[in-house]
Amino acid sequence: MQDDPVEQAIAWAVRLQMHGATPDALLSLQRWRDADPGHEQAWQRLAAIGHQFSGLPPEASRATLDASLARRRQRRQALKVLAGIGFAGTAAWFAIDTQADYRTGTGQRLAARLPDGSLLHLNAGTAVRLRFDGKQRLLTLLHGELAVTTQADPQRRPFLVDTDEARMLALGTRFTVRRLASADGMLTRLAVQEHAVQLQAGTGVASPVLVRAGDSVVTDGARTWREPVHDDPAAWLDGVIAARDMPLGQLVAELARHRHGLLLCDADIASLPVSGVFQLDDPERALRVLLQTQPIVAVYRTRFWVTLKKA
Repeated sequence: MQDDPVEQAIAWAVRLQMHGATPDALLSLQRWRDADPGHEQAWQRLAAIGHQFSGLPPEASRATLDASLARRRQRRQALKVLAGIGFAGTAAWFAIDTQADYRTGTGQRLAARLPDGSLLHLNAGTAVRLRFDGKQRLLTLLHGELAVTTQADPQRRPFLVDTDEARMLALGTRFTVRRLASADGMLTRLAVQEHAVQLQAGTGVASPVLVRAGDSVVTDGARTWREPVHDDPAAWLDGVIAARDMPLGQLVAELARHRHGLLLCDADIASLPVSGVFQLDDPERALRVLLQTQPIVAVYRTRFWVTLKKA
């Protein structure tokens, strides 16, 4: 690694992205961050670029990234590296919690059987903390998306899923939970496939909301609402995105979670409605289908940096 802490931070990010966020790698990263205040400051600076980037529209996001990298002396090299480690999809990748019990990276999905027999699935770019004790069964979704099929518990402990925005109580059920970035902050989306889930917004001011099978709600921690859903929230469990008049920008963001590199969509085509089934394990094929069926073209700055534009 280079002596420059920022260059070292970039190298750490590349290592995690390319080789996976293994427990040993995360422990080594934490030791490096703790070794010098300059290391932690460099890591936070790199993370700040991602946080700025994820909350902005595509064109503004690219401008922010360009401006941030322009301040680097070796701009072109840093740009290539940062594009390669996958800013698209989620800035929370940099906020990897070394205490997470389950985690996935870009393009990875995971299935795990929990101690009570419940089944947990993680979509790409997800981190979950597990806390089972004598009083409760608790999952904390740090970032990303999970799916749970609960099992009856002989001890009758409640099965809970927490995010910063909400607490969800499973009522013998199958459901998905996702944390989403918006211009105003983070959101939690709950979609129920079987039975029901009780959702309590994070502030605890509003009354709990009972979400039944087939319903999907979103909360920012203060209020909870239903909004049009342009995909099957559980389709990723089958390795696909099932889009129904999904805005192209949203579809591109979904594909970006499963593709290494930077994948952007210009604002003037982001609202194009797209329907179809797209394979998560082959995002390049999905891109080819979009190029063949939509009035768009792909502009490659590098093989890791692709921007979709109006044809």
